[in-house]
Amino acid sequence: MNMKQCYLDRHPCFQAGKRIKVKGLMLHSVGCPQPSAGSFVAQWNSPSAARACVHGFIDGNTGDVFQTLPWDYRAWHCGGEANNTHIGVEMCEPSCLRYTGGAAFICSDPDAAREVVNRTYHAAVELFAFLCKQYKLNPLQEGIIISHKEGHDRGLASGHGDPEHIWNQLNTGYTMDTFRAEVEHVMKEATEQPAADTGTGLAEIRPGDHVKIMSEAVYYNDKAMPDWVKTDTWIVSSVKNDRVVIDKNDSGSKSICSPVNVKYLIKQESEKEENHREAALPAPSVNKSFCISAAGIQLIAKYEGCRLEAYKCPAGVWTIGYGHTEGVQSGQRITQQLAIGMLQADAEKYADYVNSYKKNGIISFSLNQNQFDALASFTYNCGPGNLKSLVSGRSAMEVADKFPAYNKGGGKVLEGLTRRRNEERELFLK
Repeated sequence: MNMKQCYLDRHPCFQAGKRIKVKGLMLHSVGCPQPSAGSFVAQWNSPSAARACVHGFIDGNTGDVFQTLPWDYRAWHCGGEANNTHIGVEMCEPSCLRYTGGAAFICSDPDAAREVVNRTYHAAVELFAFLCKQYKLNPLQEGIIISHKEGHDRGLASGHGDPEHIWNQLNTGYTMDTFRAEVEHVMKEATEQPAADTGTGLAEIRPGDHVKIMSEAVYYNDKAMPDWVKTDTWIVSSVKNDRVVIDKNDSGSKSICSPVNVKYLIKQESEKEENHREAALPAPSVNKSFCISAAGIQLIAKYEGCRLEAYKCPAGVWTIGYGHTEGVQSGQRITQQLAIGMLQADAEKYADYVNSYKKNGIISFSLNQNQFDALASFTYNCGPGNLKSLVSGRSAMEVADKFPAYNKGGGKVLEGLTRRRNEERELFLK
């Protein structure tokens, strides 16, 4: 489980600072087609966002947990008495949904949607097991782990049907009973073993190993596994007896955060592991890191600019929105809302390089939020290779002094890049 601490410190709920004695956990689903947790963080971290506030979001693209309040703060997550007793966590939803009224929706790509839901479900299991252990809660005890729908049925929350509505309409087979049972299972197996024996005479599986998945594999809960999962190479996040959680693929482009029985895994050679070590570092069971703030997003947006129709950048690459390039085609048009979502997702991707380099020791000095935001903006513009060049072997002050050097395009000094580097440097030094 990868956890990012992104407190909504400008939100009135955070500012109120009221605390609760944690007696339970409530699971929500956001109720709109937005998989990016960072988009909610950016929109909700405002003094005017007074309608609701939760303790965290689970990202639909990666399974990362974005913690937005201290766990023992009183959140505004359910519109009822459970605000005074329960932690509230929202699971983000697939972008291929279109709500038609209430909890009903149309889905344009059920397979892709189920992959997102599967990812958030398993990440929520890991998170709730962690929280149950932290607050000494029994996940099977009546009323400890409930959904928003169950909270309403108990008279503790407003009239919502999540998250069961999305599980049922996508035919996932998930229920709150299966969820609670899986949380209990993770807690029972919480003492991590040094390695899992595959039982086949093959190499043991350890956290950080790169593994292939056998063609006959299914997920740990016996649900079918898509072929694209089986054809990739994955990094092991945690090992608990025969239950192995695989997180990112070894290129770092995908994350499924899903448990698999060890018998279906084949460990890859250590030489290959070494080749991919920098690209996708294994996450510990709970890994807290920075996420880019609203100020960082605004800095990127200011200099990237926004175009809602696809165009070719000076390098000849089809581009749209705030410098987004992945999957862009000639003639493509998007809405402003989608452009903002793309910006947030891309910013998170480049910000993760900063986190990775910090964890790997490439960034050797302590980071604060302003420094993190400045480096994330730099990486969004210049790429991870230049980030590595900027920070390697340098102190914070030496890095600050080097920002202005990265102001050239095509060998020429560009006024726009000069302004951007100077503003990033000013933010870095705040």
